[in-house]
This record gives sequence, structure tokens and C-alpha cells, in this order.
Amino acid sequence: MSHPIDPGRLRPRRRWYAAAAVIAVLFTAVGVGGFVVGIVSATRSIPPFEYRNDGPQAEATVQLSAGTRYAAWELEGSTDSCSFDQGITTHGTKTSFTVTRDGRDWQRVTDFSVATDGAYQISCGPPFAIGEAPELGQLAGGLTGGILALTALPCLGVTIGGIIALVTGLRRSSHKRRLLGGA
Repeated sequence: MSHPIDPGRLRPRRRWYAAAAVIAVLFTAVGVGGFVVGIVSATRSIPPFEYRNDGPQAEATVQLSAGTRYAAWELEGSTDSCSFDQGITTHGTKTSFTVTRDGRDWQRVTDFSVATDGAYQISCGPPFAIGEAPELGQLAGGLTGGILALTALPCLGVTIGGIIALVTGLRRSSHKRRLLGGA
């Protein structure tokens, strides 16, 4: 008849199971944190509107600064037509981009800049808004980084924790057989 082995004599110790669980939980928490940081970074890449015209007039005088790239925004579904004062250089947009502000969807019409600081006439279908152009690279990077952190880090943590738990279980079983065989 074989006698039971004291679990405290088996190597490696059971605390390696706890270490495996801690690693899996830690990587998952860091992945969720990385996702939050990525989303916050992406959200901050869209600057607020500096000027907003909600009235019936289609024309406004706006104070603009040289060296800043601006974007003109209209409500989604508008005519997408703006005209600009002399001295404003339009850059066009390669992609359409929509943001939601105060429950309304605003679509970027065009990007523009000015050579000198001053007040400029801008005419767009009302309502319209003017603000700094969004940093689409930062937006894409924040979203991509956040999604990668949310998927890759928990998978990595569970894999590492699983390997540690598996190796611990196999080595404890092997050590138990050796102790029973030598008894």
C-alpha cells in the first residue's frame, strides 16, 4: 500500500500556480490600460472647434494664425462647398472624416492655412465650424495601438501563465512519481 506524499515536499512549489495567474491577470490589466491610453490619445488628436457658426448666415470673419493648419467643417449631408478670402490657401482633403460634437455629426470639407495672422472671410453653407485640422496619423496610431494592446497583451499573459502552470504541473507530477518510486 502506498502512502500519500506531503504536497509541501513536491517541487516546484504550488506558488508557481499563483505566479502564473498573477502574470495572466497583470498582462490583461496592462492590455486594458494600453487600450484606454490609445483611445485617449486618439481622442486628443481631434482638436476642438475654434469658431462655430450655427446661425443662418453663411459668411463669417474668423481670426486665423499663420503656421496653423485649419479645417472647415459642415454638418454631415451639407453641400460641402466653402469659399475663402484672398490669402487663404486650401489644401483639400484626401479622405472624408466625421466627428460628433454636441450630438451632431460634422464632416471635414477642406483643410487650409494662411500666410499671415489676421481676420479672414469664410463662407460655407450654414452651419459650419472652423478648427485646427485633426492629426489623422495620431488618431490612427492611438486606435491601432490601443486595439493591439487590448488583444496582444492578454493573449501573451495567458500564454505565459499557461506555460508556467503546465510546466509546474508536469514537474510536480514527475517529482511525485520519483518520491513514490523511491519510498
